[in-house]
Amino acid sequence: MSFPIYHLEMKIERCQVRARLNDVPVVELTAVGEQPEWFAPPVNLYLIGRENRLEVVVSPLPRSDGSPGDFRDVEVEGAVRVYGKGDAVAPGEGPVVLDLRVMRELARRLEEAAELDEALAIPQTFRFALDNEGPDFTVELTRGERLEDEEALRDYAIQLRDRARALDMPGLVAEMEPKVQAYAAAYDDSADAIRKSLQHVLQNEYAPRGFLTDFEREEVELVPCASGRLCELRRPGGLPLLQTPPDAEESTMQIPVIVGKRDGALRVVR
Repeated sequence: MSFPIYHLEMKIERCQVRARLNDVPVVELTAVGEQPEWFAPPVNLYLIGRENRLEVVVSPLPRSDGSPGDFRDVEVEGAVRVYGKGDAVAPGEGPVVLDLRVMRELARRLEEAAELDEALAIPQTFRFALDNEGPDFTVELTRGERLEDEEALRDYAIQLRDRARALDMPGLVAEMEPKVQAYAAAYDDSADAIRKSLQHVLQNEYAPRGFLTDFEREEVELVPCASGRLCELRRPGGLPLLQTPPDAEESTMQIPVIVGKRDGALRVVR
């Protein structure tokens, strides 16, 4: 196999699923109605070689009257699959590295709760472990400097907001240089090509639409990742820090922002 690309495949019905890999968010997916939702993002950026920790959190959808949903209505299928670089990714295809047997464990928990005449708590968390070949961000995700200065994190969020407000795309690209380098290492690609692509997308797709920047420093939400070594910066309501206004079809473009320390300074690393 060529350079390995790992994907976390999820197919869900009538529920919400959130997944974290080595304590970094990688999937947040909601399926409403009877049509399943499928998502299989690449996750090389969050791997540490051995003993990767995958956490999957499942919540049934609330009923129309606002009462809690029922886990018996939930369907969750998932797997970590590995492809060679350049291989096509399709639902249910690709070698399985880890089968996420959520439904079997959920059935066991439902049976146990019924025997105790108790309701199963919402949400339910399922934990898995796996090893991987290739990408290894052990130092960054398990040994990096912890981010303990919340005021500095808020200051940095406002710095990024102001660059977005001023449509300073070169400035945003410069702040994202550690992210560019991480992508190059994670996917065996050219940092220069990734940087140029990022610059092009920001300048030609994001800048013409502008960004939502109507939030203040104290409203920034801080979501620690990687045991406090990284931190996701969010707008009020848990929304991505960098997001365009809705277009005529109510669609938006968004860039989640995860920061860490590089040479003693906060930078965008994912």
